[in-house]
Amino acid sequence: MKKTLLSIVAATMLFSCVPTSNTEVYTPTFGVDYTQCETPKIADSIIYFNAGRVRSIGVYKNISKVSATVDLSGLNEVNWVNASFYMVNGSGDYCDAGNSGSPYCNEIDFLETNGNVATQTTIHLNNEQSYEYAYLESLYTNPCWDQDKMKESINDGIYDASSIDPSKPFDVITEFASDYSNMTTIFAQDGDTVLVYDFLKNVAAGGSDLQNLNDLASSMDKGWKIVASLWQGYSPNPNSSYRYDDPSCKEWSNVCNGKYIISNIKVTAEAEI
Repeated sequence: MKKTLLSIVAATMLFSCVPTSNTEVYTPTFGVDYTQCETPKIADSIIYFNAGRVRSIGVYKNISKVSATVDLSGLNEVNWVNASFYMVNGSGDYCDAGNSGSPYCNEIDFLETNGNVATQTTIHLNNEQSYEYAYLESLYTNPCWDQDKMKESINDGIYDASSIDPSKPFDVITEFASDYSNMTTIFAQDGDTVLVYDFLKNVAAGGSDLQNLNDLASSMDKGWKIVASLWQGYSPNPNSSYRYDDPSCKEWSNVCNGKYIISNIKVTAEAEI
């Protein structure tokens, strides 16, 4: 019995002494690399957008967590304007996975929006992607969205995040498994948390074709830049729930009428280079 207890104690001590990855929590600094309407303003780790894009000065290796506080209150009843928070797998000129004129690189979108109603979280790896949608409380007050159509695809790549009130700031928190086999994203507000992405749950929205995250570890070792933007050109439309048949909803909102604030951006990683 003593030998058994000693063995258990020894094993416990052995595993408790296994070295873990050395990570630090970084607060990125940003530079403006695209301007539209007005130049994004950066002050005291808060970024104010009236369209445009900022990108981190540093590149982050082997990331385990990324978080930020977002304020979408300036997008109330503003449709087809995208408030984004993401990272791209490159250290030189701007690149992304959009295939819209910029060089291609891997991209992970923690948050993309259609105004302040619908959201999308996406992993883009090697020209394949896996994405999941969510809708916020504003679904019930914006007349350009079909509530029933949106909700009929719950558990099919669309999450009910209607407990999140986009008239107030909320946190976007993304975490990676230690072996990079999974990524999860939650929204958090006033003690409430809502899961909006979990790769291993296998509930990706239709059109997703990324089967595994085998290449994520090597991309993490290469390093990622953190990006935030307010732009127009793509916005999520879960289950085609936007009411284009309503004449008052046919025209996209003017992107210059939208406002987006992101703050408290933190990156937990092994290194900043």
